[in-house]
Amino acid sequence: MKTNVKMPKRLLILLRTVVLTASCFCCSPQKDVERILRNGIEVVLNHVEPYRLKGEPSTFSLETIMTIDTERDDFAEKGMGSAGEFGVDAAGDIYIVGFKNEKNFICRFNAKGDLVNSFGRRGQGPGEIQWPFLDSVSDRGQIAVTDLMEKYIVFDKDGNLVQEVHPRFSISYVFPLENGKFLVERPRYEKMTTGDSPFTYTLSLCDSRFNEIKELDRHQWNSGNERLVPFFMWRVSASHIYVANEERGYEILDYDLEGNLRRKIRKAYRPVAATEEIKKAILGPGYGRPGISHDRYFPNPLPPLSFFFVDDEGRIFVMTYESGERPGEYIYDIFNAKGVFIGRKSLEMIWAGIYGGPKYAMAKKGLLYCYREKENGFRELIVQKIIWKK
Repeated sequence: MKTNVKMPKRLLILLRTVVLTASCFCCSPQKDVERILRNGIEVVLNHVEPYRLKGEPSTFSLETIMTIDTERDDFAEKGMGSAGEFGVDAAGDIYIVGFKNEKNFICRFNAKGDLVNSFGRRGQGPGEIQWPFLDSVSDRGQIAVTDLMEKYIVFDKDGNLVQEVHPRFSISYVFPLENGKFLVERPRYEKMTTGDSPFTYTLSLCDSRFNEIKELDRHQWNSGNERLVPFFMWRVSASHIYVANEERGYEILDYDLEGNLRRKIRKAYRPVAATEEIKKAILGPGYGRPGISHDRYFPNPLPPLSFFFVDDEGRIFVMTYESGERPGEYIYDIFNAKGVFIGRKSLEMIWAGIYGGPKYAMAKKGLLYCYREKENGFRELIVQKIIWKK
């Protein structure tokens, strides 16, 4: 004989809800990425902890492939005196700008670490340089530099002069884009006033004649030394132009190569104060000397990000000032090409300080290129294979 037991309606609804929730939890270990639309622009909202996306690697290990020790005697004999910004072409050749080099500012190394040649002679004539800022190294081995805010120069990999342009305004960095346009960062001296009033730097998209098409961003710098330069930084990867500005907090703007803003990447973060290690890393040997106070240089808390580098697949690696797993390491947030925070990694490398800018790290074709500092102050350029893990 069968007995029909009727379950109360409210209990039945509750049971169904619990079963559905459990089913969803088993199938999806992480809630959907939080996105909103603001004025037609996608905003990706990342939290303190990373999202766990199915099939998406969240961290990596590193395997050292090659090291270039800039202290080597044979490098010094050929005039190399320092190691500054660097770039890499499609063949794996590395181009290092040496600001203290005796004759030529740019040194080219092959993928094995051998010094192949040097070029970019010191001077004021055509193809000569006074103070170079590395703009970019193309896959085909064209090296673009800005000289002391006055001219834009392009060399081929053998050091032959390809192009030299004297824009009608001062320039800090120029990045040649694949569509023939230029990304130009420059000081706006015409807006500068007397005293310690701040003046403006702009980042703009320009045509081949350096005519401004569109301004992407701007930031201000105060000539008084009450603190270091506010953080402003940009990088180009594939079809992305990424821009970070301290004034917006932990936010990275993602433009396409036509200067159209397609995404804002935001993240919650843990505020960090400047430690003694950070102060020494930024200010160098002068920090801590009797009679010198450097505390005014450091905001409290520090900016939410220090610098970032990108790979050729559009991933972003952001230094956070958070101490890493071992002395000398810091935590880097990892974002995928869609702006989603997917993981964290403790890394040891020389970084550009509180002001961002210099190109001291990059990832390309599955390799991480970065500097490490030896105990005697000389730098080593480390090339490591990136092994992604889920």
